[in-house]
Amino acid sequence: MKNSKFYLAALVFSFLIVDVGAQHFNIHNPITLPDKSQQSIITQRIGYTDITVNYHSPGARGRVVWGKMVPYGKVWRAGANENTVFTITDDVEIEGQKLAAGSYGIHLLPEANQWTFIFSKNHTSWGSYFYEEDEDALRVTVPVQNTSEMREWMSFDFKKRDRGGVSIVLSWADKSAELNLTLNINELALDNIRKQLRSDAYWEWFSWCQAADYCAEYEINTKEALEWVNKSIQFQENFSNWDVKAKLLKQLGDAAAAEKAIERAIEVGSDVYLERYGRRLLKEKNYDKAEYVFGQAIKKNSSYWRAHFNRGNALKALERKKEARKAFELALKYGPEDKKVQIQKSIESVQ
Repeated sequence: MKNSKFYLAALVFSFLIVDVGAQHFNIHNPITLPDKSQQSIITQRIGYTDITVNYHSPGARGRVVWGKMVPYGKVWRAGANENTVFTITDDVEIEGQKLAAGSYGIHLLPEANQWTFIFSKNHTSWGSYFYEEDEDALRVTVPVQNTSEMREWMSFDFKKRDRGGVSIVLSWADKSAELNLTLNINELALDNIRKQLRSDAYWEWFSWCQAADYCAEYEINTKEALEWVNKSIQFQENFSNWDVKAKLLKQLGDAAAAEKAIERAIEVGSDVYLERYGRRLLKEKNYDKAEYVFGQAIKKNSSYWRAHFNRGNALKALERKKEARKAFELALKYGPEDKKVQIQKSIESVQ
């Protein structure tokens, strides 16, 4: 009887041990805890191209980072936890070297005076533990800068930015390095514009005018842009598309045709568009032409106070003070109450 009780107790105890062990190793439903090195994502658009860096940001926490915690001469994951992932939606050049659109794992080979950024075709691994050199898509070596400010948390930041490029800076502790990215913005923009003009945008005068004006602004693709603005005029002629045509003709060196185009723009333009064009001429200090354009706006709308006011400014610049005073007085007559003080000051300025 005693043996039976002992056997039963031992059996129960063994089940308890197994049950405790089973609970200890049950990791099917772990809880989520805050990362020590928290995730950061930065994205910058240049033209139509999105550039994204997705990384986990480690902290220095009082440690010597470069040459100690991150040893020189050894590939490091440029972050914490999973791969730091660099994604571009179009082909770019990094420090003059081409990199195709796609996602890449970023690794770093640091030295005391220079860092080599490695863009790996494998961006799904954990850290640099599984890095293999034969998976490199690109390596770029840049100088290291000592910083005056200590950076506790490692970070990627966008710095310089212009129409066709951007720079990315990796900073941590007392050092940083900068990568310059450039892309063929003209080629990408024109390719995208041409595709859009084959969509519903085809039927809108404004779409063709927009496309042509973009080319005029940056003085690119001028001959094709002239075809685009002519298409816009076929749909609906107005000040905007004739004005763009004048710009393009001027860029092509045909001054006579450009002058005829702007004359047509003035003929078909509304008072509002002419007044805006006149202000543009004022900024260019083309006062004679500005005074004429404001006068044409007034012919279309004799009570347009802003055209009278800016015609007065053009006449004042031309030292035609009596005419300027009359123009300001008409602006005062037709102008809104909240502008009368400003207009009165202009009248006093030509007395």
